[in-house]
Amino acid sequence: MTLYFFNQMDEQEQLEAIWAYGVKIGERVDGEFTFELFQIDSFYVERSYHTEHKFFRTLRSFTSTIPLDPYIQQFNIKDML
Repeated sequence: MTLYFFNQMDEQEQLEAIWAYGVKIGERVDGEFTFELFQIDSFYVERSYHTEHKFFRTLRSFTSTIPLDPYIQQFNIKDML
């Protein structure tokens, strides 16, 4: 799947694609919201939801590695070697 194809989907299709093709590679909490990071082929998707009430907030897809910065501390390089 390509980022372009993913971005052409409606929100429900995107959520389904995350569960069907995505690999969860990170999670973080910032205030009242939880952010989950998924990789699908050569791009990333960040899904956010209200931590307590579980309502969906946003989806953000990207190829840049800059938005990965908040997750970097979670990655254990020793496990990747």
